[in-house]
Amino acid sequence: MKFSGNTFVVTGGASGLGEATVRKIVEQGGNAVIIDVNTENAKKLSEELGEDRVLAPGRVDVTDEDQVDQALALAVERFGTLGGAIICHGVIGAPTSIPGYGPSNGLTSVQQVKFVNNINFIGVYTVAQKVSEIIIKQETVNDDAERGVIVMVSSSAGLDGVLLAYGVAKAGVAGLILPMARELAPFGIRVMGIAPGGFMTPMAISTAQLGDAFVAPGYSPGFPRRAGDPSEFAFMVSHIVENPMLNGHVVRLDAGVRLH
Repeated sequence: MKFSGNTFVVTGGASGLGEATVRKIVEQGGNAVIIDVNTENAKKLSEELGEDRVLAPGRVDVTDEDQVDQALALAVERFGTLGGAIICHGVIGAPTSIPGYGPSNGLTSVQQVKFVNNINFIGVYTVAQKVSEIIIKQETVNDDAERGVIVMVSSSAGLDGVLLAYGVAKAGVAGLILPMARELAPFGIRVMGIAPGGFMTPMAISTAQLGDAFVAPGYSPGFPRRAGDPSEFAFMVSHIVENPMLNGHVVRLDAGVRLH
């Protein structure tokens, strides 16, 4: 499987890791479908890279099945078939707009966990399942009888057990990878996960704060001692798509850093 000549759905594709992935897809000769609530950035990116190559179907909330269905229907109408999905969307931490509990409401409430998991776990599976449902009906594309690739984004926070609401949701995504890969294997669909560490994206904290974080007590040293660039994430996605032996596994992309 390659980006070239194929169409990939990218959630969170209007910025950050998703935007870098959209750019990599187009650079390598593929088409991208941006699923995002940020319609302004999605439209600008589509116009910049070419509306014939990048579809921005409007506001799509991954927690709304009807909106996801409509966006995918538009994608199939425009491009004919799908090669897979790179599912990059998410929210970080527990939202302060929803109160926690305990001293100064600083502990994670049930409502906060529900909010984050609805986006970062249920929303991830919703897109993965619905894209897979389309792909299993398509023809195979190579000698391996491959039909497509699903890449879901977990997080080092999910693997290292930090940030309660966020970490639990991302651990859930990591837990999806192998059973979903097994379920979809008979249909020639691979499923992979990436668990990024600190990357410079609009959702991340500032460059200075990230730099400080890598020498803070909560981090074990890694190398390089910096945040990742979104292009490095997109490069990993490209490699996963092209390497048919990568399946059912979560790849850490964190420079060897471990969170405490």
